[in-house]
Amino acid sequence: LVVAGTAQAGRPFVYDQELATVARESLWRSVTSGPPISRSKVERVRVRCYADKRTFERTFEARFGLSASRVIAYYAGGADLHLRDGTCDSVRAFLTGRHTVYTAAAYSILLHEALHRQGVKDERITTCLANDAVRWGALWFGFDEQEALRARNLALTFTKRYSPPSYRM
Repeated sequence: LVVAGTAQAGRPFVYDQELATVARESLWRSVTSGPPISRSKVERVRVRCYADKRTFERTFEARFGLSASRVIAYYAGGADLHLRDGTCDSVRAFLTGRHTVYTAAAYSILLHEALHRQGVKDERITTCLANDAVRWGALWFGFDEQEALRARNLALTFTKRYSPPSYRM
């Protein structure tokens, strides 16, 4: 146990399969109009939850040559979505029923990066779709309609208050 714990502690990130499933299923469930689409049309993702702030920022800065101080998460191609450790924790808190501006935003951010994996490039459109997908994912996860709408509205509130203008509709 000590050896396994030490090995885990030294890793810069872990892949979170639960969050990957939540992201893909939420996006699939959010396609509510038009003809039904096959689940296979939604690209699989792998969610990297970084061990700490320093590791996330160092990885981002090495890759892009830019400061990561204002970056919450990012997508850089392939199946991997890169999330700060606190963002992963906040998504998990959301899924257990703690709906705040920050936990709903974390869920939306996970979906935002998963939408980039689907090929959506425009940040405004991606943010809009992700915020709306919070509702459908919350319903799939077992929350009632009122809770799901409130969660979506909390994500929208975060976008309005904290996101750069290029991410807002």
